[in-house]
Amino acid sequence: FTAKDGKIHDIQFNGGCNGNLKMISKLLDGMTAEEINAKCAGNICGMKGTSCADQLAKAMVSE
Repeated sequence: FTAKDGKIHDIQFNGGCNGNLKMISKLLDGMTAEEINAKCAGNICGMKGTSCADQLAKAMVSE
């Protein structure tokens, strides 16, 4: 992803569910890292205990 003027753009994932991740990227484009974290943190996928969205939230916190 890239950050410009406090907003996140160009979110890309490696692996995961291609169609869902394209939509996540479109929906979150232009949000702040804090907004993305609030929406995505704690979202789980099946029995994994995490998800692509949850990992994105963790990446937003670590930046």
